[in-house]
Amino acid sequence: MWLQHYKLSEDEQKLLDMSKKDFDSYMMENYADMFVNRHAKEGQTVIYPMNFGFEIGPGWRHILDDLCRRLKAIQDLTGVVCVFDQIKEKYGTARFYHHIENKEEGIDKSIFDIIDCLVSHYEEYTDYVCEELGTNVDPNKKIQMGSWIYGMGIEGFEKWEREAHPESAEDRIKIAKEYLESVEKRIDIKEKMYYFSMDELKEVDKVVEDIVEKRKARKDAV
Repeated sequence: MWLQHYKLSEDEQKLLDMSKKDFDSYMMENYADMFVNRHAKEGQTVIYPMNFGFEIGPGWRHILDDLCRRLKAIQDLTGVVCVFDQIKEKYGTARFYHHIENKEEGIDKSIFDIIDCLVSHYEEYTDYVCEELGTNVDPNKKIQMGSWIYGMGIEGFEKWEREAHPESAEDRIKIAKEYLESVEKRIDIKEKMYYFSMDELKEVDKVVEDIVEKRKARKDAV
């Protein structure tokens, strides 16, 4: 599913360029029913995860918007609402936690499965798009530091680090590039293994057989 040479449209770029506040307002204006728990209500004593806002980078905004646009069409036709409980990044991809509210009687329950499949599809979609830049990224080359996997490749990581942590950005970028070099070496080795000819594979088998026979001979001699 890797989306090669993906380029943002003009409308998608506008979403990416919005401030967090403006994007929040845009989503609430267009999809209010889906984000009823976005803002705490007067007298509310329970804190809902959605109260914390849209916890994803600007590069995934157009993906969430496209998902919500499709869900809004389903809502308008059937009265079935996909209510989001939390929007966040986890393990380098987006998580769109949700539940379904049905405002109409006699609705075919298969529509619930369609909504769940749509949400899952768009979550997977984010694995191939940079969370910071909104453009194509190879999921095998996302940056990992320690146990944290970022939803971006090196270009997005550099931009994000310099804006978020200017005092330590260069050191962290250096570590990220070293990590990426090790990943590319592993990928290169893995890819080359698929291109052995039959004759080369026979040679490999012969070497393995020789090693096995020699080990067996040594074992028998003991």
